[in-house]
Amino acid sequence: MSEFSASYHLQTSDQQKVVELIRASNNKGFVFPESNGWVTFIVKGPAFGIRKSIVSLNTGLLVHYSYMEDHGWELSIFEKDEIISTYKCDWTDELIIEKDGFDMVLLRELIMKQGNSIEDVEKAFDLVKYVGEEPPAYFIANKLGLSYFEWLSADNIGDGSNYENLVIVD
Repeated sequence: MSEFSASYHLQTSDQQKVVELIRASNNKGFVFPESNGWVTFIVKGPAFGIRKSIVSLNTGLLVHYSYMEDHGWELSIFEKDEIISTYKCDWTDELIIEKDGFDMVLLRELIMKQGNSIEDVEKAFDLVKYVGEEPPAYFIANKLGLSYFEWLSADNIGDGSNYENLVIVD
C-alpha cells in the first residue's frame, strides 16, 4: 500500500491557536502537540487540496505538506492568507517539477532556524540530483522540524485514538 499524506503545520507553540483556527473556519479536525515550534493539524474531509477556509483565517506562517508515494509531493507556505512559496513535483507518468513560485531563501531560513544544515536541500527539489536515502519530501519535512507528517491525512487518521495528546476538534 502506498503512502498518501497531507497535513498543515502552523508555526506556533500554542496548540489552542490551531484549535481556534479550525473552529473559526467551520471545520473539524485533529491537532497534534507542539513540536519544534510547529503545531501540526489535519482537517476532516477531503484529504488533499488546500482549504481556503483555513488559509483565509491564518494569522501566521503556515505550511501545507502532501506526499503521494507513487505520484509526487507538494510543499506550500503561507504568510497569513498569502501564499509565499510553492513547490510541486509529480512523477506519475513523467517527472514534472513546478517551482516558479518556490522561495529557496525562505526555506533555508526556516531550516536554519531549526538549527539544521542546509546542505543538499536544493538537491531535494531536483530529483535528478537527489541521492538521499529517504524520500525528498521526508528529507525536507525533517529539516523543517516537522514531527508529524508520515502516513498522516484525513483519510488515514481514523478517530485519532492511535496518537497521544491529540486534540479532536468537533
